[in-house]
Amino acid sequence: MTREMAMVHKGFVREFFLMPDLVKGVSDGDRERAALVAEHIGMMSFGLHHHHQAEDVGIWPRLLDRAPEEVRPLVHGMENQHERIAASLENLTKEIAAWRVDPTSENRDAVSRTLDELLPVLGGHLGEEVESILPIIERHISGDEWDATFDAGLSQMPPESLPLVMGLVMYEGDPLAVQDSLNNLPSEIREAVAEAAPKAYGDYAERLYGTRTPPRGSTLR
Repeated sequence: MTREMAMVHKGFVREFFLMPDLVKGVSDGDRERAALVAEHIGMMSFGLHHHHQAEDVGIWPRLLDRAPEEVRPLVHGMENQHERIAASLENLTKEIAAWRVDPTSENRDAVSRTLDELLPVLGGHLGEEVESILPIIERHISGDEWDATFDAGLSQMPPESLPLVMGLVMYEGDPLAVQDSLNNLPSEIREAVAEAAPKAYGDYAERLYGTRTPPRGSTLR
């Protein structure tokens, strides 16, 4: 079940760590490009916020209740990191809104500074979850509880964005993780999403990055 979390984390790493170059590449006054990049940052920030919120509700309390005492500091560390990341995302949301309305170099640079503050914390957090938390989750969280947590995060995304979101996380996913994620979807849409997702992300990446195959997260940190 935790293959899904590793796959989702790869998607977050890739998209967030590509953001600095996206932002720096927007010319002063280029309203159309600033809007595209700002919308992307907003979408990813929204997704990360709800991913963390689902963990805060569905994972950390259960681990604190069930896991050995020595695990508690690690779980509390995850909660503290979520709070730090949430504060940066709140600042980032305000800054991209200002940049979108007035795409000056000053507003662009404010977005860049917040990304520079966020990325080391986010990268360390996502890596630590995979290395240290996933083995604990495997021992103390049931498959049904995990699926409910995954569904809770995904359910916050607008339904029309589902193919894009799935394509984004599937891009670097191993086949078993991809199948796990698809199996969590309602059966009546599973096949359609599986078919549409790669194209949806490819089309999106081409508009955003100028290529259907952006660099993978493992090359960016």
